[in-house]
Amino acid sequence: IIGIVGDVRQLSLSAARADAIYLPESQWPYADNAMSLVVRARGEAASLTPGIRRAIWSVDKDQPIVRIATMEQLVEATGAERRFTLVLFEAFAAVALLLAAAGIYGVLAGGVSERLREIGVRAALGATRRDILVMVVRQGLSLTAIGVGVGLAASFAASQALAGMLFGVSRTDPLTYAGVTVMLVAVAFVACWIPARRATRVDPVVTLHAE
Repeated sequence: IIGIVGDVRQLSLSAARADAIYLPESQWPYADNAMSLVVRARGEAASLTPGIRRAIWSVDKDQPIVRIATMEQLVEATGAERRFTLVLFEAFAAVALLLAAAGIYGVLAGGVSERLREIGVRAALGATRRDILVMVVRQGLSLTAIGVGVGLAASFAASQALAGMLFGVSRTDPLTYAGVTVMLVAVAFVACWIPARRATRVDPVVTLHAE
């Protein structure tokens, strides 16, 4: 053993890091004798391609060169399939977020319409617009809190299936969960605010007169 190096992902970002060793070319056990030459460059790496070819052929003029690629190209190629899958997940998540916002808005808007008399009575008895606004928004955010709790538990249970698609982020990353929670609450708040503002405009005289 000459030395020990850090763990690397040799074939793909999604592949597990298995135990591995580096062997000298003279001890390579496979018949293809394929090797990779890694060059660290400063500036534009692609511009070094002609010089790399000449350096290799200066040692062995019959040495075939199958492929020359930058590290960015290799990383992009290994993540192409995973990126497509994640884009699909993002699209479904965006649709689900819109449906959830529309559902919250629909429930609260319907609730405000059904409770016009109650809201009118509350206003006649001295409830301020702020009181009515807080009442309607609290109702919507209570439903949101229940949904977020159930969703977090379900996502935590299902996160194991997505572990192979993640790189540099754990499946239980707290920042990701916190960011998604804040986004959901913000969208729900906007969906609650619109019917809540409508409720504050209820005229108690007109509402009670209609009854």
